[in-house]
Amino acid sequence: MEFEQRGGDRLRLYIAEKPSMGREIAKCLKGPVRSHDGWLETAEGAVTWGFGHILRQKEPEEYSEKYKFWRTEDLPIVPAEWQLVVAPSAAHQFRIVRDLIARADEIVHAGDPDREGQLLIDEVLDFVGNEKPVKRILLNALDEKSIREANADLRENSDFYALKQSALARARADWLIGMNLSRAYTLAARRAGHKKLVLPVGRVKTPTLSLVVRREREIENFKPATYYLVDALFRTEAGETFRARWKPSEERTPLDPEGRLVDENAARAALAAFGEEPQDAKVTRYERKKKEEPPPLPFSLSALQVLAGKRYGY
Repeated sequence: MEFEQRGGDRLRLYIAEKPSMGREIAKCLKGPVRSHDGWLETAEGAVTWGFGHILRQKEPEEYSEKYKFWRTEDLPIVPAEWQLVVAPSAAHQFRIVRDLIARADEIVHAGDPDREGQLLIDEVLDFVGNEKPVKRILLNALDEKSIREANADLRENSDFYALKQSALARARADWLIGMNLSRAYTLAARRAGHKKLVLPVGRVKTPTLSLVVRREREIENFKPATYYLVDALFRTEAGETFRARWKPSEERTPLDPEGRLVDENAARAALAAFGEEPQDAKVTRYERKKKEEPPPLPFSLSALQVLAGKRYGY
């Protein structure tokens, strides 16, 4: 590799999370961009990338031959030292990244600015035993202005150590739950006579599946509920009539989770509170408009986090 770059003989290597991000970074560096197998060359440095996780966690049987056979007495499986291996689908790109790291004088970590993006690049650097200085570029957008501003304000990668640890905790929790509970539930099912059944358990997919099953059971076991409405018929001085519906207050009236009045005594008490007919009434506000209200969408992750933070302090 021959590099024509700032600083003469020093190589700055940008490692992006994915090829599209790497190409956008290269376009914002000085000089023409020259393409190579798995990386790009500019006058300001080299740019390479991963494809998501280049590395994967070892399977239990890769830690020990005895785990090839699923046995209750081996559970729980907790690695004494966590180990990674190169994913076969990413072996070629891993060799390119490894060789570029070996040639680099300085590395710029260009993973996504979240915990998973932090881990994706850090785990590769740790795996190859990198001791070169590492900077961090935080790219919240991939337009030219944003990339140039971020590149002019590089941070120390060590500032994001806690973010990496958070991602590691998530990954290892996934492994511990998936590997151990999948085996435990499958072995229990086989003892109960389900010889060929495999029950995969996951930290995310199992509770999500539980939500779907619970909702389906609620629908199957739905029972109609009796609730009460209090309506009044009004006649104007001009002789026109219209119907109005009383809206109960949750603070004063027992309502069910859907905001309906289900207590007959409370409904009759409200009716009695209006007094004997006929009663005079005064319209204090009148508004008429046509609008469409679509059904509510499921939460996005960010909206769910905002609501959970407000309601529960998460």
